[in-house]
Amino acid sequence: MGTVIAFVPASGGLGSSTLAAAVAVRAAAASRSAVLVDLDPWGGPKDVLLGLEQEPGWRWPELADVAGVVDGLGLADELPMACGVPVLTRPGSGVAPGAAPVGGDALDGWLDTVPDVVAGLADAHEVTVLDLPRDDRVLASVAVLVDAVVVLVGSHVPQLAAAAAVVPEVRRLLGGFREPVARSWDEAPLLPIEPWAVLRGNRVERDLESLVMDQLDVPLVATIGDDRRLLAEVSEGLPPGARGRGAVVRAADELLLRLIAQAVAA
Repeated sequence: MGTVIAFVPASGGLGSSTLAAAVAVRAAAASRSAVLVDLDPWGGPKDVLLGLEQEPGWRWPELADVAGVVDGLGLADELPMACGVPVLTRPGSGVAPGAAPVGGDALDGWLDTVPDVVAGLADAHEVTVLDLPRDDRVLASVAVLVDAVVVLVGSHVPQLAAAAAVVPEVRRLLGGFREPVARSWDEAPLLPIEPWAVLRGNRVERDLESLVMDQLDVPLVATIGDDRRLLAEVSEGLPPGARGRGAVVRAADELLLRLIAQAVAA
């Protein structure tokens, strides 16, 4: 199985989906097989973010009847592509990935299929990027599969307060679902992981970076300020990171380097 990295926003409007997409694009640019999976039923479809809204290919509704781990390579061949990255997203807005109303049995049914889809794609790709919402049910569904969880943290006081609530919950979920369990001799044990933080703000002082690390007790992997290049890319219909420059690209590259270093150490 390849490496799985998940992105969770501590509050809205921080560009978590944008950074997730940039990580997948940058992984592909580095000749790594990568796939991007939209697991946010309440966010905007990633088709628009990646300029794929007119591209044919499978979305989540085509996987409504999945039973068992999917053929990751076969599925990737059916997905729309952005900069060499297969993207599994959903059509429309205001509906869950299975094209059913959010909540209740529809959401539960979709969450039952998520681990099998993610496991199959991760088995076929070197880097699998998951775009998650602020909903512990979604993180819980993939907790045993992920190798890193990145929490996007805003620099304003309300955003920092939100992060102070989200980060401990992410840590609790990761600890609860990745507790050591009895395994056969040839299976590698689940390794405990801690969430990583990425700080997002127009102007971030060094003192604030230190405060975030101290208060949240997590490693601060990157800081993202204004990125005019990103705005230009999006306005031209290009996926984030397509031109390989800017603050978001630097953060994406730093995350990939850390991910590779972690995999080597393991």
